Amino acid sequence: MSAIPVKNKPYIIGLTGGIASGKSTVTKYLKSLHIPVIDSDFIVKNLWENEKEMILKAEKVFGFPIRNEQDKKKLGELIFHDSMKRKELNDIVHPYVFEEIEKQKEIMERFPFVVIDMPLLIEADYMKHCDHIVLVYVDFETQVKRLMNRDEISRDEAITKISSQMPIDDKKLYAHTIFDNRKEIKDLYLEIDHFIEGLKHEKQQSIPTS
Repeated sequence: MSAIPVKNKPYIIGLTGGIASGKSTVTKYLKSLHIPVIDSDFIVKNLWENEKEMILKAEKVFGFPIRNEQDKKKLGELIFHDSMKRKELNDIVHPYVFEEIEKQKEIMERFPFVVIDMPLLIEADYMKHCDHIVLVYVDFETQVKRLMNRDEISRDEAITKISSQMPIDDKKLYAHTIFDNRKEIKDLYLEIDHFIEGLKHEKQQSIPTS
């Protein structure tokens, strides 16, 4: 009687960081290595365009329509300055995001690795659904300067946006691997290459021999 082969599940890598830390640069490079990435920001954007049930729940809680870019900007300004309102919104949105992530994970189950790009990975307690946590790290001053340049905003505005998330230095405590994005991009790519090669080696070592 022959043994039934066990179906391997993908190794789930949770990728997080702070605003303007460079996660997009990392995910773009990972995709170039043919590693699938589930982008939670893209999921959220799609939900605000198509998930009527979620939108109605948010409108009921916040008391104004959320139908166009101006409405979303108003909501964004509100939650950046009010942590309680931010939590209320996250409590509405996150279940829909998590449900969509699970759907995408099923589609990607043939891949050895799947990356979930999620800015609020730690805050949303999505870590328990990941096998490995990777943090894209920059120091606070670098983060402020990059955000000012990227969004063309003042230093005070940049600090307000950054302060709406868990401090990036606190996130280091939860990470298994840290990509230091304060150097040149070639150095970041080298870190990513070493990380992926290490995972591939571990996966090969874990495959039982007959």
